[in-house]
Amino acid sequence: MVLLAVVAAATALPAAAETVHFRTAITPPSPLQQRLAKERGEAVPVQATEQVSGELYRPVGAGPFPAVVSLHGCGGRGQASDDALGARVTALGYVLLAVDSFGPRGIVHRCTEDAGWPADRVMDAYGALHYLAGLPFVDADRVAVLGFSQGAMIALSAVQFGGIETLFDRHFRAAIAYYPYCGEQNFAVPTLILIGELDDWTPATACQAMMARRSSEGAAVRLIVYPGAWHAFNFPRPAPTTAFGHRLEYNEVAAHAAWEETVGALRAAFTK
Repeated sequence: MVLLAVVAAATALPAAAETVHFRTAITPPSPLQQRLAKERGEAVPVQATEQVSGELYRPVGAGPFPAVVSLHGCGGRGQASDDALGARVTALGYVLLAVDSFGPRGIVHRCTEDAGWPADRVMDAYGALHYLAGLPFVDADRVAVLGFSQGAMIALSAVQFGGIETLFDRHFRAAIAYYPYCGEQNFAVPTLILIGELDDWTPATACQAMMARRSSEGAAVRLIVYPGAWHAFNFPRPAPTTAFGHRLEYNEVAAHAAWEETVGALRAAFTK
């Protein structure tokens, strides 16, 4: 399990946020479900959805703007970190929707094995994508997903090649994952993975092994390992600390380099 929603300190002014609410996504009924329902003369069963929330940040102007869906880590979202990220993303001319998967469900954290896995956060990500696609100031065809720690794992799962992304008509244009645990091998969209060499929570070696066994399927994947960097390397803190038995330490050099890579990946994804 992995940590918090973390993001590098913003250099722009704080961004004003609007709290929004939307439903989690549901997968369309399979051909088998449709056929069985038709044979029985029944309606296809409707899947239950949950309402989650998020903080929406938008640039000045009418748009339509590209957008980013941000997914927090296992400790839940933080207003300060979301505001910082919102300021940076809107300064680029993009909309940001920082999803809160835990607050509406009354979840404190999911950072330990006994805390269990949260409700399907991948569906939260697609719910956010669909919500953004319905906004008049968002370019629905240019939306990326950005995750931190556990949220980075969710982001990778959302774009896994041949995975859940095949069930939806609308897709993310790119994925950016800050210090995920790497398991999936191939992704349907250009993917950037940023991780610290010394990370003892989500080891960089797992991502390096993933890259070594990748096939030629899917889109391009870029892995960057930052020397001397630990987990949550882009979250400013006055001194190293420990959370759930793992070291967290800010690394200014890695944080700035990772943000430049993030900007480059977003610009590449959103270029028409």
